[in-house]
Amino acid sequence: MTFVETVNGGSTPTDIPTDVAGLGRALIAQRQYTLALYADLPTAYWEPRNFPVRATINPPLWELAHIGWFQEFFALRWSVDDVTGMGTPSCLDAADRLFDSRAVPHQTRWHLTYPSKATCLEYMQRVLENVIDALMGGRCEDRYGFQLVLLHEDMHAEALAMTLTTLGLALPAVVPKRAPLPPHQLLAREIRCAGGSARLGASMRAFCFDNEKPVHIEQLQAFVIDARVVTAAEFATFVASAAFRDARFWSIDGNAWREAHQIADADPRKDFAAIHVSFFAAEAYSRWVNRRLPTEAEWEYAATLSAEFSASTGQVWEWTSTPFAPHPGFRAERYADYSEPWFLSNGVRHQVLKGGSFVTHPRLKYPQYRNFYTPDRSDMFCGFRTCAIT
Repeated sequence: MTFVETVNGGSTPTDIPTDVAGLGRALIAQRQYTLALYADLPTAYWEPRNFPVRATINPPLWELAHIGWFQEFFALRWSVDDVTGMGTPSCLDAADRLFDSRAVPHQTRWHLTYPSKATCLEYMQRVLENVIDALMGGRCEDRYGFQLVLLHEDMHAEALAMTLTTLGLALPAVVPKRAPLPPHQLLAREIRCAGGSARLGASMRAFCFDNEKPVHIEQLQAFVIDARVVTAAEFATFVASAAFRDARFWSIDGNAWREAHQIADADPRKDFAAIHVSFFAAEAYSRWVNRRLPTEAEWEYAATLSAEFSASTGQVWEWTSTPFAPHPGFRAERYADYSEPWFLSNGVRHQVLKGGSFVTHPRLKYPQYRNFYTPDRSDMFCGFRTCAIT
């Protein structure tokens, strides 16, 4: 069996493949896309010690090799009888010590002694070939691991794009272009939702992350939600106004964030979504217009039941007012660090974002998918829309 190797910047079907051939093609295509993102990275940046230290990004050499490590561990090494993977050693010496994100603190990733760039890229290629061999050889009765590593690479590809943006580097041509909002969306106002019993979580897709499970019911009041995201021009008007500096529109934490950050002039374009907006600023804007951010349940309910709403998503990740927490009956799955450590704990909270951005792979653009970041961050491709109870 031969897999066609084609770069894919986000045009595959939105559900994850379940067949051997489809999974193989998707893994190969996504790896080509991943590597293409850093094809023009400045040479000096491949040496972690030369790469800017930021709390929100990783050295490129570490992050790419981590993608390879994760793929090898969860597709080839992990088993119910060997959850540590020690029974099947890595094909690269010291890979567990260097590239397991669970064991390597973020701040140390600039200072470890790594194999060469060529060795790390060869490791990624060897792992991918071993994974394809496992698929072709029928050693894949449990497709979960193969699907998990594909979606993990999808997520890291967006993280690589975020890194380029954080450093002020241009996104390469393989990344889908950010497009203006369609004219009909710019004219749209709001969508009325009847509320009632809302079935949330755990879609019928071939793969669901543990934090999407289980299906549960919430009772929602009737509400209205914007038929599109807030535009750059609308947000720029808020940033330029006296209200932006008025503490009444901000939470206590939001005020502290605003006072600690220099806010650049916002993008004034009327036909593009507001982007790189923190939760705190989105929350303050919503109060300024006498609205609020939607809850995760409201957003998911609207996306599931309204074709108009669903069609308006995907330009930017959208903040919700819901802290990232387990659904009732949550149980961690084999990648235990994916969700549970990030639920509200030790005073650190993450907010749920929904919908996906122009950079997000379509496989991750579905209503039940839960992205999550701390409310101070704005380096993601994130914006928002507002909501109100009727």
